[in-house]
Amino acid sequence: MRLNRRKNRDSRDRRRNPSGRDPEPPSEGPPKGREERRRGLARAVRSVRSDDAEKRPLAGDEGAKRPAARAERRERRREVRLPAVGSRRDGGEAQERDVLPRAARSVAADALGIGREILRWPARIWMAVAEALGSAILVACRRAVIPALRLIRRWLVSALTWGERAVTPARGLAVAAVAATIALGGSQFGDYRAVEVGTHDYAKVESVAPAPQVDQAMPRSAHGIWVFAIAVACLFVIVLAIWRNWRLARLLLFGGVAVVAISLFVDRPEGLRLGTVGEAYSGAHAILLGPFWVQLFAGATLAIVGPLLAARLRGERTPARRRSPGRAGEEASAKRAPTLRPGVGT
Repeated sequence: MRLNRRKNRDSRDRRRNPSGRDPEPPSEGPPKGREERRRGLARAVRSVRSDDAEKRPLAGDEGAKRPAARAERRERRREVRLPAVGSRRDGGEAQERDVLPRAARSVAADALGIGREILRWPARIWMAVAEALGSAILVACRRAVIPALRLIRRWLVSALTWGERAVTPARGLAVAAVAATIALGGSQFGDYRAVEVGTHDYAKVESVAPAPQVDQAMPRSAHGIWVFAIAVACLFVIVLAIWRNWRLARLLLFGGVAVVAISLFVDRPEGLRLGTVGEAYSGAHAILLGPFWVQLFAGATLAIVGPLLAARLRGERTPARRRSPGRAGEEASAKRAPTLRPGVGT
């Protein structure tokens, strides 16, 4: 077996190297010699290819077109590989011209980016603070404000239901009449007239320093205690009209008309008189103060509310009276004992 293996190895070696000589390593010559050899081989290959192309028969016009197309391709490749010197110069000048605009663009873009970041930071901080405040306000509204609003709403609804049941037109008119009567009585304890001195001198500074007032007087100095007595009488009339007889509310009309007449025909002329003050001071001017106007409008209110109150009280009490006889009859019939007839129920 070993002999056969050796023979096989010798046969393989002989096939690989038929001359029986060992292959010599390629001699490495100088680089110039290598380049010359490569150029020579390239020329030989080109010449062989050109001879083969001439020997091959070309059909029709295709044989004439191929060499021309090859020559055009070679020229294009040379133009692409070796640009002209003038074109290089023009390209360099164009690049130098484009350097400044490019630099300016890059600087502008950087400045724009920096400004954008500068504006973004405050906006981000503000949005963070606003978000925190919004969340806090939302929590406060959910825990405190909304329950308080619900409680207020319940109170208002309960007050409205109570008002719908308790407050009637007659009661509302009665409250208005009582308020007018109280205002009428209170107006008798204030100054209803005065005299301003030097109004021309204080005309420019009237809003800051008004003219001084002298010779002030109360309404009782003009008409005595009559208006106060009318106010007290009207108060008693209102109470009795609500409690006992609705017809008494009509007397408020006469009391209000009397107050208006006293205010217009007695108090107003007396209040606008200057008297000795006009002779003592220059530029004196008599004016009517607030209590006079309260007295006048309170009397007008009583004159209007009186008939309306009487009408409403009458309208509320009439249905009650109509219902009362029926109820009394029903109660009487219910109290009567049932009569028994002979032979029935026994």
